[in-house]
Amino acid sequence: MNIVYPPSRYAGLEILSCAGGHKFREHLHDAYVLWLNSETGEHYTVNGDSKLLQTGAVSLIEPGVPHANRSCDERNSHLRSFYCTEEFFQQQYLHIYETEYTAPLGIRLLEHAGLWRSFTALHEYMLGVQDDLKVDELVLSSFSGFFEQCGGRNLQPVRDTCDRRVAKAAEYFHAHLDFPILLEELAEMLGCTSFHLIRLFRLQTGMTPHAYLTQIRLEKARNLIDHGVPFSAVAMQIGLSDQSHLTRQFKKRYGVTPGQYKKQRQLL
Repeated sequence: MNIVYPPSRYAGLEILSCAGGHKFREHLHDAYVLWLNSETGEHYTVNGDSKLLQTGAVSLIEPGVPHANRSCDERNSHLRSFYCTEEFFQQQYLHIYETEYTAPLGIRLLEHAGLWRSFTALHEYMLGVQDDLKVDELVLSSFSGFFEQCGGRNLQPVRDTCDRRVAKAAEYFHAHLDFPILLEELAEMLGCTSFHLIRLFRLQTGMTPHAYLTQIRLEKARNLIDHGVPFSAVAMQIGLSDQSHLTRQFKKRYGVTPGQYKKQRQLL
């Protein structure tokens, strides 16, 4: 597995490269993920539905949406992902259409060979030596093609509004990562029973509240490590018992230890 999060002069844009076969259990991200596999297909599950991301197609998954994925061929595989914040998407959309979009991007599967080739080229170029002008051209052409396939100026949401209790729980998780959270207290705050809250989470995210919280904590851990926070302090700030607990959870989620991840970042 080759994990790379290279720094970018584009605020809100990072990439991941994973070659040679991979299998990611159910997880989530704190940014939009636009992804493709340039060597083979990609099996993935999101919102309880199993899909196949064929070579020649790209997919977008929203922040906070649990999903699992694995390559169809472990010997010939190169998973390429772009991590994009809402602000990055808004900036690119503003450059192209001179206005902001107001509808959420949603979850999308775009079977478009030209768009797939464009993002593959952008990803490959960002992994190598970068020329600012060339990167600008590739970013603009790739994301303009993406927005065009999503409807451009008429961009519309593609999934129903979520139950607000789950959204409120997620907001509470983000604001209280370093505090112990009790299921009964959370359910009471949201006006439902513990059983019903678990059921809501499973129906909407495919995860229990605890599993969902763990994913948020690990995304926060990665961000803190990127900013040079010591591992012991990272564990404390995300509500894990100690550094060894952080190491176990981090490796289970990302396939590398916090120390290995930090070394990869320092090599970039």
